[in-house]
Amino acid sequence: MHRRTPFVVFSTALLLTAVGACSAERRSPPVADAACFGTRVLSFEDLRAEVFIPAAEPCERGTFSVVFTRGGDTVATLAETREGTVGFIGIADLNADGRGEFFVATHTADSAARGALFGYTDRAGSIERFPIAPLDSAQLAGYAGHDRFGFGGVDQLVRAFPRGGADTVWFGYSFAQNRWRSVARPNWVR
Repeated sequence: MHRRTPFVVFSTALLLTAVGACSAERRSPPVADAACFGTRVLSFEDLRAEVFIPAAEPCERGTFSVVFTRGGDTVATLAETREGTVGFIGIADLNADGRGEFFVATHTADSAARGALFGYTDRAGSIERFPIAPLDSAQLAGYAGHDRFGFGGVDQLVRAFPRGGADTVWFGYSFAQNRWRSVARPNWVR
């Protein structure tokens, strides 16, 4: 049986802690910039990951690192370039393999609030970034940014954004098909 973190949207960047596969390397984590985000701990089974934005970088753009650990051992450190502030951070077992997938989303500070979604998975003791398919051209019709991410259904990554006036569109990610598909508004939305 696997555990799932409920839908959460963060409007400011956060510190993520989640634990990964085994490694013999032990080291101190980098110093995170507390001005950009507070603290959030996530884990799946014994896998933990911490997201760090270097203290010298502005919150709006730069880099971030995700440090995956299992126990006291560092499994992997993955560095990313970002345009925008770190926002949504979550974990779920999207492919039902008993191991968690970790997500970090960014959003820009401009009026479009566009960003990027990063995904990581635990594959037999190593952490890998996996590509998340973009929305197709029909799904992008009327797209104006302001994406929100969360989890709905049984470990389903959900994406929502406004499309003209008060209309909001909802997409669920199919891990097996590597694509977004239209879904009904999940019942967890207020």
